[in-house]
Amino acid sequence: MIRKAGFLMLWLCSAAAQAENQKVTLFLSAQHDRVNPAAALSTPNRELLAFIESETGVQFDRKFVPWKRALQSAIEGKGFVFGASQTPERLQHLVFSEPIYIDNVWIVTRCDTRFSFNSIADLKGKTIGMIRDAYYGPEIAKAVNFVFTPEYDVNDSISRFDKLLKHRTDGLLMYTQLTDPRALEDLVNMQYGRLASQENPVFRERPFCAQGKPVHSGSLHFAVTPGYNDAYLKELNKALIKAAKTGRLAKWYIQPAAKG
Repeated sequence: MIRKAGFLMLWLCSAAAQAENQKVTLFLSAQHDRVNPAAALSTPNRELLAFIESETGVQFDRKFVPWKRALQSAIEGKGFVFGASQTPERLQHLVFSEPIYIDNVWIVTRCDTRFSFNSIADLKGKTIGMIRDAYYGPEIAKAVNFVFTPEYDVNDSISRFDKLLKHRTDGLLMYTQLTDPRALEDLVNMQYGRLASQENPVFRERPFCAQGKPVHSGSLHFAVTPGYNDAYLKELNKALIKAAKTGRLAKWYIQPAAKG
């Protein structure tokens, strides 16, 4: 009986070890203004991750941390990072999956202090809110501290819009899949318009405006240090290609990545 119990214990330990091996660490950006960091994960992203888990048979061990730590953890070989864009510096340290979707960078301002934007030169002398260590495209990267002054923020949208209302910034850079500036205005005024009424009760109904065109557009990916788990990266890419070819990405995202 003791011998059977011993075999059972060994089997259970082996099964537990196999289950543990079927997990991959995934670092995701946490928003500081969220009580529950996981709430920052959109419905399309949740559906994508569930689809990948189903296709690969591997579960994600999700870790919500500040964006800088998420990137650095991937570079240090501690797991994958979700939602990374390709930059010259990152390409030196990370390999990227097939693209997931296209994100746009917009400038959001107060409507009563809106300025004309047609090129980066129009930001001359402005103070622009940016999330530290986020990438907003090559033109913005070159213009920081030369054309405009950056006001670096943590990933806390309430704090960022509060700075805008208090004239500490002339505008802020915001990532979104939305392609229509009016739709973006509807979204930010719905989510953060109450901050304006708290600042000034007679503030107009739509306190925030978006510029007429995005500053930058780029694809987002999973990323990992080379050699961390090449076999899983291959399966992950298969799942992403399938999601693109079967129309799932088009169903989930406003701007899905091109088919692989």
